[in-house]
Amino acid sequence: MSTRNLVEEQETFEAGISKWQEMEDLTIATCDEILAATDNKLVTTIAGIIKSDSTKHKMVLDVVKEALNGTITLTPDELGDLSELLEKHRDLEKETVELAAEQLELSRNFVVNHLVSYLLEDERKHFMLLHQLNDFKKKLYPYA
Repeated sequence: MSTRNLVEEQETFEAGISKWQEMEDLTIATCDEILAATDNKLVTTIAGIIKSDSTKHKMVLDVVKEALNGTITLTPDELGDLSELLEKHRDLEKETVELAAEQLELSRNFVVNHLVSYLLEDERKHFMLLHQLNDFKKKLYPYA
């Protein structure tokens, strides 16, 4: 499979992805500095979250590079075999989003509201990611 024409301005795109990975490395290093400089639970929690997210971002960017090289594949059979598990997981994430939204409505504490808001958005992201896998299935099975 030709990897050309998968994105606009291939070289510029690939250079941008590499630069992005470098920026994630800098973010991780900065978070390490913050973590070493304080014992404040709120600050260390937020710096830890950002560090963890940057690590995940680097992993996803590696997959982006692999996808551009044609080494990432997804077959209808693979998705079909996982369909039931993915639906179950998506339902769980949907329930979690609903619960988090309810908890946010109940809280009146500034710090708690911000932390629960963060978690709610993360749970929404999980639900969206699982929904995207369903979109992949539709793309692979255009008549499904």
